[in-house]
Amino acid sequence: MNTLHHNADKTVSILWIKALLQGAELQGIAAAPLLQAADISHEQLNTSYARVSLQQTLKMWRAAEALCPVNDFGLLLGELVKPSHFQLFALTLMHSPDLGAAFEKSMRYTRLLSDGGRYFLQQNEQEAAVCYEPQEDNFSRHQVDAVLVLLRSFASWLACKPVALLRVEFRHEQPEDLSNYQRIFAAPLHFGAPRNALVFAPDIMAEPLALGDEKLAQMHEQMLEEQLSLLQQPDTAGLVQYFLRNSPDLSVDRDLLAQRLHMSGRTLQRKLQDNQTSFQQLLDEERQRRALILLTTTTWPLTRISEQLGFSESSTFTRAFKRWEGMTPLEYRQQFRSAGT
Repeated sequence: MNTLHHNADKTVSILWIKALLQGAELQGIAAAPLLQAADISHEQLNTSYARVSLQQTLKMWRAAEALCPVNDFGLLLGELVKPSHFQLFALTLMHSPDLGAAFEKSMRYTRLLSDGGRYFLQQNEQEAAVCYEPQEDNFSRHQVDAVLVLLRSFASWLACKPVALLRVEFRHEQPEDLSNYQRIFAAPLHFGAPRNALVFAPDIMAEPLALGDEKLAQMHEQMLEEQLSLLQQPDTAGLVQYFLRNSPDLSVDRDLLAQRLHMSGRTLQRKLQDNQTSFQQLLDEERQRRALILLTTTTWPLTRISEQLGFSESSTFTRAFKRWEGMTPLEYRQQFRSAGT
């Protein structure tokens, strides 16, 4: 099975892993044993838009929970993680017309951050509940607590003021010490409930957000839609395109990318052949796409563009570009500028 929709292939964004590590370090837990427990390398950690398996993420959680000096790791992590950890995701929500619309958008794009859980709205005349459901049976209470705290923080951040809760519901049983729960949520707590939920007054969802901007929202949503479209493709080629599209530069090695997809380089090659393509073809397509953008939107010299596209020399880039477009990069840039005058 190639698709991320199957349990064995569920993945989590490196953005969430970084947020987890930073939150753990602020609680006095070193990053090294967590990375070791999850078998995540520093190279993966420093690769923008990389993803790791959900199983690796669960191992990291278990290690952090065991090392935490207090028994509220998830609650405290949720407090420490900020919307700025997920910049594009947060900006898209920020420009929604109201809080309800922001939550609706986040439900669509949340799997860009993690395949580990989903959440949804349940509303009636008396209340509006944001409900969270883990997609694996072995999630700990700490993971659920962290998500609920983070959702509450997002709501207050979007509204630019504290958003009051009617109550908070947890499926897990009541822990012995409730002091952090009471401090963080400042609302009635219901444990052993049939759902995990933040429950608000219904009118809160319709309250306009102070920073709503329709044009900026459309721009940010288009960027998220592109990422989501690539991530949702049910084949390996779609996943490779997703990684290439989101790599800061294209000095990308096939075997290293195969590791990101939890397979060998030979397996990746075979799967791409099954999709009637190859790693080199997909890399060239992304190089061509990015070259056109850089030539028309920047004044960068060819040497810098070549480096950004992963070419060892600008002459190699020039030959490749002439093969793609039938002219040199400089000729293409001059032609574009002439057409704009």
